[in-house]
Amino acid sequence: MEPKRRSNEPHLAFNFMPVRFSAEKFEGGLVPFESRDQLVDLRSKLDGTHVVARTRDGIACVPLAPGVGVHGAPTTFSTRDYQTLTMLLVREALVRAVLGWGYKLRRRYPVEFVSRLQGKDLLAPLIGRHGQDALRKLHVYPRFLLDSKTIGPANCPGVVVGLRTRLEIDMTVAELIQRGVDVEGLYVLGEDSTAAAGPEMDHYAAREIVGAVDRVDEGQLMLRDAVGVTQIEAAAAWLEPRRETFHDLITTFAGVDAVRINRELERATFDLLGAFGRFERTVDIASRLARRGALEIAADLSATVEPLVGSSNGRKPSFRRYDSPTLRFDQAGDRYNRSADRGLDDHGPFDSEFFQRKKPKIVVVAPRQYMSEVKNFMAKFLNGVEGAKVFQKGFLRKYRLAGHEVAMHPFDGQPTDASAYREACRSALKAGNVDLAIVITSEAQRHLAGDASPYFVSKSIFMGHGVPVQDVKVETVRLSKLAYPLNSIALASYAKLGGIPFLIATAGSEQVHELVIGIGSAEIRASRMAPAERVVGITTVFSADGNYLLSNTSREADYDDYPQELLRSLTDAVNAVRDRNIWRSGDKVRLVFHVFKPIKDVEATAVKELVERLTSEHIEVEFAFLHVSTEHEWRMFDRAGAGVANWGGAAKSKGQYVADRGYAVPIGDREVLLAVRGPMDLKSDLHGAPKPLSLKLHRKSTFTDMDFLTGQVFSFTSMSWRNIYPSHLPVTILYSDLIADLLGNLRHVKNWNADSVATRLHSSKWFL
Repeated sequence: MEPKRRSNEPHLAFNFMPVRFSAEKFEGGLVPFESRDQLVDLRSKLDGTHVVARTRDGIACVPLAPGVGVHGAPTTFSTRDYQTLTMLLVREALVRAVLGWGYKLRRRYPVEFVSRLQGKDLLAPLIGRHGQDALRKLHVYPRFLLDSKTIGPANCPGVVVGLRTRLEIDMTVAELIQRGVDVEGLYVLGEDSTAAAGPEMDHYAAREIVGAVDRVDEGQLMLRDAVGVTQIEAAAAWLEPRRETFHDLITTFAGVDAVRINRELERATFDLLGAFGRFERTVDIASRLARRGALEIAADLSATVEPLVGSSNGRKPSFRRYDSPTLRFDQAGDRYNRSADRGLDDHGPFDSEFFQRKKPKIVVVAPRQYMSEVKNFMAKFLNGVEGAKVFQKGFLRKYRLAGHEVAMHPFDGQPTDASAYREACRSALKAGNVDLAIVITSEAQRHLAGDASPYFVSKSIFMGHGVPVQDVKVETVRLSKLAYPLNSIALASYAKLGGIPFLIATAGSEQVHELVIGIGSAEIRASRMAPAERVVGITTVFSADGNYLLSNTSREADYDDYPQELLRSLTDAVNAVRDRNIWRSGDKVRLVFHVFKPIKDVEATAVKELVERLTSEHIEVEFAFLHVSTEHEWRMFDRAGAGVANWGGAAKSKGQYVADRGYAVPIGDREVLLAVRGPMDLKSDLHGAPKPLSLKLHRKSTFTDMDFLTGQVFSFTSMSWRNIYPSHLPVTILYSDLIADLLGNLRHVKNWNADSVATRLHSSKWFL
């Protein structure tokens, strides 16, 4: 990928330290692989003297120091041909380096440790000399992760450096109770007797969640939502250090000084984890490893750690900058804009000339106590916010609607009363045909699920009758500045009514039928400790211009049923599009898959079966599997990035060292890191360093143009009809995740019928 230059050239950098090896080969032994148990036994037997790892040829046993005997058949390994094995040797050397610095390990693979050295506690300096003793038992420490990679930016092997914070409460629950802390309802940790022990392990790592405190009875904690235990001694338990619990303890112990401490702690945390601070501390780790000298990773092989990629004296990565896509606002191809908001203001939605629901019938359901505020909110929603920079036109004029009917349905009941919501929704449906329901909920019900959740109950009632639902929190209704949230609510509402707000302007020069298919997932839990129910959203299908193709493919499935459901849904989707677009013999088809997890054989097999059927119909098919993920430790920085002015005219800027949206850096031939959140996308000057998207192309893909595929992913981050601004995920994944999450939760609402989304709601983007 060749760099695309610009006038103000960025200085892209990464949390990645390349390593250089002292030789191209190293010696070891090779044992034929027989079983997993054999591998475990060998690792135990040779612990401390050899690195034992399975390779394509068997089990490699590499001595760590000269004079250690060879175990197995003597073998010469090449660093180039055995990259994974070589980087395992680096990983073991990192373990020894961290232990040599005096740290304990929270985790061995990848190497993870907490720095509790003097001066590293972010909270201690904020307490002051006269702070309560209890406050001094609360800590916020840096937590580091070192992971070896066979390849990284600049296309070389090396070590990625992760950085987070670690909250610790050095008081047992018994001590907290003595200090007047109410622990009922809070989750607690207990010691895991089965956790790996050893002098090198951090003793905090053995603590795990055991359940929530239902009540306290003579020094015993009676637990609910617990697995395996029903009670635990308060003196042998610790509060789970969630951020909100930690802040509540500061408030309890600090009194009137708590507001200042929590505010300054937020700033101190940002100074550590923000882009600039994170990069500086990553440089510190790299320098510390460099001062240690070459890492002896085997008897006859060492590795030298180089400066961070993109640092002042480090290797420079290659990159490309992708521009935001041009959006189209009419069928004729005369109305364009790069901004969704400005395009809608100037031209109206893409389908304004043939949109059928020009006078939508809207019902509003809300607790009676909110109604005066809700009426004011709805007036601004429909007619606009006078004097605001955005959303002056309101929903009706911005989306070129001819009128509206709005019916208010207040009800008596608490904001958390799901049964009251259920009856109010049923009452609203009796009034006649409804095109859209707006339901006012609250943050107080966020933790509720299934039949106890007003949100899911309302969705179930209306959607079961073919009516899409727009949820609005009362906290949003009460905002003094409503223009920005109303702008996004209006966009989602129009899409839920079946509208097409805008599409991507594609070149259309290549004669190919292209489908972009997203597969997302959600984990549904009845409670914190309940086993996760994995639900797969199968599938969202888009045309190349980002239009969501309406078919019966958006159906959820348990993870165990995933392969069969994948093939069924793909076949249905392709058949529907083939019939609609009248594919003929000799046509060329491209299937691009954006998936939430690494591709396995079940996906490849399903697609191969589909491709073979299409090929038998004399249709030329190529496909690409792209794993789209944020589950990684990569960070992209721009050392030339000064940030931008904070929203609202605040004195502080935001986004220093944050790379702009659209920068893409290759990692080898089949992986790219893509920046999708730039300085403008950060919520405040205390917003941390955003992660880039990791895009990995599966080796069995037949379409392999990573430049094209990366640009397509970036364009699809601008296609969300849920928010007026670009998303941090392509809509292929975002929509699939939303579908899986909503359908998975609606399963647990009585009388819910999932078939309604494929029948009565087939033209609505009901999941937004």
